This record gives sequence, C-alpha cells and structure tokens, in this order.
Amino acid sequence: MLLRHATLARNLAAICRAGLLTSKSQGKMPAVWLHSPSCSAWAGWHTVRRHGGRIEGVVILEIDVPRRWLRRSKKGLWYCTRDIPPDRIRGVVTFAALARSPVEEAAGR
Repeated sequence: MLLRHATLARNLAAICRAGLLTSKSQGKMPAVWLHSPSCSAWAGWHTVRRHGGRIEGVVILEIDVPRRWLRRSKKGLWYCTRDIPPDRIRGVVTFAALARSPVEEAAGR
C-alpha cells in the first residue's frame, strides 16, 4: 500500500539512513503512523502542533508498506508496529508542492 508519513524536515536525513523507527514514537503505542494522500494537509498541521516548528518545515514521505504490516486506527489513520526500512520510501513531498494550486498550474501560471 502506498501511504504517507508526515515529519519535520530536520528528521529527513536520519530517516533516510535508518528508516522510520517505532522507538522514536512519542505516543502511548510504539508505532509508525501513516495516512492516506487525502489527509496530507491535516497530517502536516498535526505534525507542527505535536512536535513544534513551522508548516514550511514539514515533509511528507511516500511509503510503500505491505498491507499485512498495517492496522487501521479508529480515527482512520494507519499504523505499523514494526520499523519501516529506508528502502520502502518512494518519494518526498515538500510543503511547497502541497501548497501549489492545481488550478493555477492548469492555467499555465
């Protein structure tokens, strides 16, 4: 499944080296939290609220995770209780890319 994970840009180098680690989770459950592409705006806002920083400092990682590794939370998010290795990262979406207007792009501006 192709899902996304929001994090602060300052964490990107460490994540690319070691992957997404459950030991870094700050919640009650040691898990890596993932979301669908339609929730990326919410996930960016949530990351800033929970971990500090500015929205411009958030990056969204596109992660390819086997469905059997995942569980669905009551709030509609996905979580994985095992570490996700860096070779599962398929791409990085920056705040600037999320903030672009598809209407303006279609008009050629």
